[in-house]
Amino acid sequence: MKSKIITLLILLSFCAIAQEHKHNDRNINPDELSVREIIFRISSNFEKLEREYLTKLSYRDYVRAKSLLMESYDLLNFIPLEENEEYNSNSPIGDEDFAGLLQSIQNESFAEDKIGVVSIASKYHHFLVEQVLQIIDEFSFSGNKIEIIKLIYPNVIDKENSHRLISAFTFSSDKDKVREIINSFPGN
Repeated sequence: MKSKIITLLILLSFCAIAQEHKHNDRNINPDELSVREIIFRISSNFEKLEREYLTKLSYRDYVRAKSLLMESYDLLNFIPLEENEEYNSNSPIGDEDFAGLLQSIQNESFAEDKIGVVSIASKYHHFLVEQVLQIIDEFSFSGNKIEIIKLIYPNVIDKENSHRLISAFTFSSDKDKVREIINSFPGN
């Protein structure tokens, strides 16, 4: 019964989000969208749902709803992209989406969950080194920060600023690990 209530809350939240969009946004022609763009829009809606609605639930309901949301994210990752489809956007994640990503990271209590949020975002967005630095500032331990760099670095578009990632660490061993990640990419 409670899972039905949670599912109903999620559906109602989706309805509330949909009503916020202008009438033009509702007339989406699926023929004009690639699979990647559809996945991105669904992912963005999930982030907004979590940021604006799930956090208002009681802790127990939040945990259950969050579990359903994470399962939905996982299902999104199973959707195959068309073989001939390439994602050539070389522009970084927009300011509003990036702020939403940071908020989603901050909403998580555990580093593993925060890394999960970044993992999903890194599949659909490009980043600037400055944005990566802001993301790793959300983590306390250098091991987690290095894991974030491993996830995001393939999608960093201003790799000429990679030295700033190395400078973000104090210990030589951590700097060496970041250097290894950076050097594993062609042209570095």
